[in-house]
Amino acid sequence: MNRLQQLLKEALDEIEVYGSWTSLYYILKLLVESEAEKLCREQEIIYHMTVDSLTLFTIYKYGEGIDKTRLFVLSFLLYDYLSRHYNLQNPIFSIKWNKRYFIYSPRIDSRLHSLSKRGLLIKKDKLYYLTQLGISEAESISIGKKDSMKVDSIVASLKSLRKVKDIKIFIRKYLIG
Repeated sequence: MNRLQQLLKEALDEIEVYGSWTSLYYILKLLVESEAEKLCREQEIIYHMTVDSLTLFTIYKYGEGIDKTRLFVLSFLLYDYLSRHYNLQNPIFSIKWNKRYFIYSPRIDSRLHSLSKRGLLIKKDKLYYLTQLGISEAESISIGKKDSMKVDSIVASLKSLRKVKDIKIFIRKYLIG
């Protein structure tokens, strides 16, 4: 399978498995903007972490119940760092400063429902928690010791921020460099 076929299969899975038309749209948009011939020549990418496992990993690393705003922000930060060292499936993040979920991923959003149906996480009082099955799944995701320490540092930085306003300021500074 080449990269084009892989992305087309992912696009179909977004509808058939996860029910996300928005994710399908963004994947198709990515394909239209890419050079199809180049994608045909590229080999399929073997992911170290899929969007499902990134979602579980994010909730696990946070270590307690996490709301959607923090989940999207932390997933974005972890994706940004880990994608430099590992092959990660693209969660398709968008940033819109005037929205409640100012960092948003339609793929992660659709995964929350799917992972809940599979018994890997539960939602209670607007917070997401991993079940025992979800914890064991998240613990099976391995990254290097140096990367694990950096991830813990990122999580600690986000946990220290209490208000959404503070998180927005932190993200703006992060994006500026």
